[in-house]
Amino acid sequence: MAKLATLAAIFAAFLLMSHVIEAHWTTITSVEIDEEAPRRSGSCHEQLHRQDLNRCEQLFEDIARGSPGRRARERMESSESLRPCCEQLRQVQEGCRCEGIRQVARGQQGEFRGEGSLEVARSARRLPSTCGVAPQHCEIKAAWY
Repeated sequence: MAKLATLAAIFAAFLLMSHVIEAHWTTITSVEIDEEAPRRSGSCHEQLHRQDLNRCEQLFEDIARGSPGRRARERMESSESLRPCCEQLRQVQEGCRCEGIRQVARGQQGEFRGEGSLEVARSARRLPSTCGVAPQHCEIKAAWY
C-alpha cells in the first residue's frame, strides 16, 4: 500500500509539473504589415495597368488643345472629361494616384510641344485638388521639346 501511495504521489507531482510548464509556455507570433506596399512602383504599376485612366488622357488632351486665350484651369473645369477623369482617379489607391497622373501627363506632354505641354503639367499638378482626392497636389514637371 505504501508503494501505491508513493507511486500516486510521484504521478501527481509529474501531472502538476506538466500543468505548470504548460501554463508558462508562450508562443510569440509576429505579423509585419507593410504600409508602403501600395506606394511601391511594382504594385502601383500593376494597379495602373488594371485601372484605365483614359478619361484623364482625354482631359489633358482637351487642355493642351484648348483655345490659347483661356487659362488651363478654365479649360480643365469646362472639359466634359473632368468628371469621368475624377471618377477614374478615385478608383486608384491614394498612394498611386500621383504616379498615374504623372504617367498620363507624360504621355500627353509627348504629343504637345511648348505651351500645351506646360498647361498639361500645370493641370496635372492641380488635378487631385480639383477632383477632391488626396493627395491634394502632385509633383509633375513640365517637359519641353
